[in-house]
Order: sequence, then C-alpha cells, then structure tokens
Amino acid sequence: MYELEAILARKETIEGALSDFQQARIIRLPQDIIMIPMVGRLLQELEIRYQGGTKVTSPDIQRFSPSIHPDFERLIVGVDKLARYLSQRGMVAYVEATFTGGYGGHDTMLWENGKVIGSRGDDINVVLRKLGVIATRDRDEFDSVGLGRHRTTKQWLPECDS
Repeated sequence: MYELEAILARKETIEGALSDFQQARIIRLPQDIIMIPMVGRLLQELEIRYQGGTKVTSPDIQRFSPSIHPDFERLIVGVDKLARYLSQRGMVAYVEATFTGGYGGHDTMLWENGKVIGSRGDDINVVLRKLGVIATRDRDEFDSVGLGRHRTTKQWLPECDS
C-alpha cells in the first residue's frame, strides 16, 4: 500500500508563510522542495479556520475551474484555501495518491496567484517538473525528491519541522 496527501512547493514559497497555522508541519525534501503533510491536527485546524471540512466535490471543482479533473478522494475545502493562500507567493501543488497491490491512482492540482491553474490529474512527476524538480539520470522526479521513502502520509510526521 502507498498513500500520500500533501501540499508541495518550493522552499521560498513556504518559508515564513505558515506562521499563522499552528499545526502545520513541513518536511524538507531534496531540490528545495517542501512538503506539508495533509493529516491529523492540521486538517482539523483547516476545517475550523475555513469551515472547510467537507470534501471538494465535483460541482465545487467545476466552480473553481471547469477544467479540473473531479476525482479527488480527500481534497477538502480547507486544503484548497490553504493552497490558494500559499500560492500568492509561488506555485503550489496538492498531490493525492493511493495504491494497493498495484492498483490505484493519483490526482494533482496546481495553484498560482491564488487561483487554480489546473493539471487535471497530471502525473506527480509532471507536477514536480512544474515546481522545478529535475530528474537524475537513474531516478524520475518522484524518486529524486524521495516521495517513495514512506508508504503512508502519517509515516512522514517524525521527519517534520514545526
């Protein structure tokens, strides 16, 4: 099993931007990428702050941008609002992936300047390239930043900076 629910952005986009979010934790990945795991207390904080604990549904996605792919399993309104806020400083991605026994899928969304700029479920490697990640000779972008290091989002928490 593999699952990931996180916001990804360049270090300069995230640095100093999370001071108002007490439960936000960051993980420093290679190539100056920052990951914010979307789990636990942060999700609760976002639900309370934005009254956004409900899942972003297909009509909501269509309202945000008619070109967005509507298959997110866990994207909640609070995560969308956090990403919009952070994207005032640079491009921000939300990635959601779930695989079990070789089956599953992923969805991605990109924001910039407070607006959804799309991706319609682009491959995570495509999104990482848009954030400036460069694949190494023997690794794709996903492996170059180490996103396969843990099997679940919660397993990343011990690596978090507050």
